Amino acid sequence: MQRNPMAHSVRLALAAVGFASVFGYSMQVHAQTSAPAPSTATAAPAGQGSSDDSSGTNKTDNKKKATNLTAITVTGQLAAIQRAESIKQNSVNVVDSISAEENGKFPDPNVADALQRVPGVSVNRSGGESSQIAIRGFGPDFVAVTINGRQMATASGTRAFDFNVLPSDIISLAQVNKTSSADIPEVDIGGVVDIQTARPLDFTGFHGSGSAAGVNSNLTGSWAGKTTPKVSGVAGWTNSDHTFGFLAAVQYYKRDDTQINTQANSWYANQNISQLSGLSNPNYTHVAIPETLANNVVNEERTRKSFSGAIDWRPIDQLTVKFDTLYAGYRIDPLEHEFGEYGNSGDFQSLTTDANNTVLNYVRKNTGVMSNDYVVAYNPSDEKMLQNGLNVAFNIDPSSTISLDVSNSKAYNKQSPYGYFAVIGTRNVGVNPTWTNNGDNTPPSYTNILPTTNLDDLYAHCCGAGGQSNNVTEGITQYQLNFSKNFDSGILSNLEFGVQENRDYNKSVSVSTPDGILCNAYCGYAVQVPASAVGAYIYTPPAPINGVSQPGLPTQWIQYNVPAYFQWLTTPAAYNQLTPAKRAALLAALAQYGSLGPQINPGSFNEVRETEKAAFAKAVFEGTMWEKPWALDVGVRYLHVNSESQAIFQEPISYYVDPHDTSASQVAYGPLQPQSATGGYHKWLPAMNFKLNLLDNLIYRFSASKTLTPPQLSNLYYNQSFGTRPESLTISQGNPDLQPYTSTNFDTGLEWYIDDASYLAVETFYKHVSNFSTIVSTPVSFLGQTWSLSEPINLNSARIYGEELTFNYQFTHVLPAPFDGLGMAFNYTHVQSSANLSPGTIAASGKFAVPGIGDSANLSGYYEKGRWQVRLAYNWRGKYLESLSYGSGAQPATRTDYGELDLSASYKLSNHVSLFVSGTNLTQSHLYDYSVYPNRFLYAEADGTVYTVGVRGTF
Repeated sequence: MQRNPMAHSVRLALAAVGFASVFGYSMQVHAQTSAPAPSTATAAPAGQGSSDDSSGTNKTDNKKKATNLTAITVTGQLAAIQRAESIKQNSVNVVDSISAEENGKFPDPNVADALQRVPGVSVNRSGGESSQIAIRGFGPDFVAVTINGRQMATASGTRAFDFNVLPSDIISLAQVNKTSSADIPEVDIGGVVDIQTARPLDFTGFHGSGSAAGVNSNLTGSWAGKTTPKVSGVAGWTNSDHTFGFLAAVQYYKRDDTQINTQANSWYANQNISQLSGLSNPNYTHVAIPETLANNVVNEERTRKSFSGAIDWRPIDQLTVKFDTLYAGYRIDPLEHEFGEYGNSGDFQSLTTDANNTVLNYVRKNTGVMSNDYVVAYNPSDEKMLQNGLNVAFNIDPSSTISLDVSNSKAYNKQSPYGYFAVIGTRNVGVNPTWTNNGDNTPPSYTNILPTTNLDDLYAHCCGAGGQSNNVTEGITQYQLNFSKNFDSGILSNLEFGVQENRDYNKSVSVSTPDGILCNAYCGYAVQVPASAVGAYIYTPPAPINGVSQPGLPTQWIQYNVPAYFQWLTTPAAYNQLTPAKRAALLAALAQYGSLGPQINPGSFNEVRETEKAAFAKAVFEGTMWEKPWALDVGVRYLHVNSESQAIFQEPISYYVDPHDTSASQVAYGPLQPQSATGGYHKWLPAMNFKLNLLDNLIYRFSASKTLTPPQLSNLYYNQSFGTRPESLTISQGNPDLQPYTSTNFDTGLEWYIDDASYLAVETFYKHVSNFSTIVSTPVSFLGQTWSLSEPINLNSARIYGEELTFNYQFTHVLPAPFDGLGMAFNYTHVQSSANLSPGTIAASGKFAVPGIGDSANLSGYYEKGRWQVRLAYNWRGKYLESLSYGSGAQPATRTDYGELDLSASYKLSNHVSLFVSGTNLTQSHLYDYSVYPNRFLYAEADGTVYTVGVRGTF
């Protein structure tokens, strides 16, 4: 299933030569040692970037608008690339980075968008933005993220960090640690990303910058529709002797966009259609069928607000005090207009399949079991993050430093009560709905359905307030104490020791209409709904998009006012149409709860608390071998973790299938039962990085380490959840005693530095990962039915290995003016795994593979000369396994290749004012997912292009 990586790499490399003549690139990539190189001064305190200037320029001589970022003064993209290459050449371990071109000017609107240009880094996309990252094929759960060396809480509900919450304008540097070093405060198998904000003492006097722009997001790629604001500002002051300074930054960003997607939710494999429908063909005993087909138009309003502040103070020469505060809020208001047709194999009257038992076509009976579903849904998110940190560093003597770093972070998202999901339907009586599989990379479609605009034939179905996502709260308190000493003679260059403690909690609970009251009463299309009572109207979606909403999307369908619908369901006009038993149950629930509005569901509560204690020791050695300089970074980290999982359990006590809708079921739950369990582990994590200068411009590197990734939070949750679709009765539960994933890692590479802005690097890496959490399912008998009980256990191991190729070239010395401002950057990462999830593997030995493994590449051209800066970049991620168990069908999901073209440009009107423009996804690329085989469609999404045009000023 993998494409030939070498052939693909050659094709991209050849394309890079021609691409170098086009414009645009404003990223810098560099590697930086976590210990001082021979020419650097004392190492930075824990949790903070260094403030030393390895270029030899005194900080007090820097211009006000220049920013010193971890020993680099960045004033333009070419200068940044040159300095980055110099630091990469002098480093010991491998750290690739992107940084701001100047104070408050990050090269991309989103941190993850910028990180994808780092070799080996690829992104996960959602709603037209890059939200999470993968490093060398290891997905977001395998990547640790810190802010100024400190853990940052996230309300994602997982260990994965959502970068779209962070505003880019407050960030100075984002560095990706690909090889481990004992002093890095976090460890993860994929890597550790540290986001650094600007320091006040990197400036002199009053200084600041600001920008104002208009943002336009459009499905068609044209500048149309609503334009929204994006404004930011950074300001600060530092005294003349660099003993005190402060810095503050604010940002407001709003984007209105429309997303179109089509989804099947999941696929059910090994279905016995002949038994369900009386079809006598024996070939229909292991058929794979889709769960549903839903066409969605999502109108979103995305709002980002942030504030950051920093204070640096040196009351005496030996003492430095640094304080940081960061607040970031990111709100998404998505109103979804959906037209769906739910699957139900029980009413199939004919079907055809291919050699893989994938259904190609089926015709349903004319009894009206399948309905035209008119869905209105709202699932808001309002994630807020707050971090405060204090770092105190004392120089005991010119070569010895002790530092204490204390931080606290909290994140929460409590929008669950405000969501809703509502369905009104028209039963397809008298017609034979026909489903057609349209092949690879194309959504399926239905024909022979009733008109979708008849307001006189509407019936109530599934509905509920709240519950679309959980309320999540996470908090982290962190303490770090470090000691560092440099040595002027001998091969020992630096010693560093430290201890650390993290206290972390994560809580999750849903808020929804209690006990499924509305669905137990109204599901099944038995209660007729007057159009006037619910404000029903004819909705016209945006023009269809081939491969996403075409074929199959109706040109119009019915929508309505959800609050009016919910209110009407509590009136006699609605509940008097119910059976006596359902009416009595509904009225009793109304009397008990007072309303059908959302309430906290105690049976959904989960909490995980972890206490992590760590200690490390690291030494850096330097010398010569055969008259060639070398450096060795070697150390060990000890980690001890205790965890406790708590939940409130609520077991079903009855189950039955609704005769009006055999694709649905009703479940009644028993009393609440609290429960808890403990877990934990301890590990020794050694790390070593070695560098040898074979020639002045040729460097060899070798690294070896052991790293770990904690178990996923959802796997530690102790609660049980129940899937009650008749085609797939499932019970899922966590395992608080899970052990972490562990990995033994080896990296090696060569780097050839052609000149101060051009280099060629080839790196290889190998990881042997053990203790993969694997979902194991066993059949159990429960409530008179056979259910599949699934829980995670530490079972499998895998080898992941690959190669990275990076080629950056500046044409200054080979092209005449004005073309000497041209440059290019190209990187390609090829990743393989010994655990591949082929269809044969699924059938023969169960499901195991490593999600996220896949190739990635970036090709960029840039031009910088005079007043102009332009960049054009193509970002590509190859096909990869998205999930081992997707949806209620619990089948694997794969995302196909994705590539998009981005453009950014700026023009300086003066030394203090410039105009800028950017466009992302100029190619109008779409996302596409499938299950096991490419013609088992799962999901397609179109987000369009985002344009930004604005003005920027500095002082």
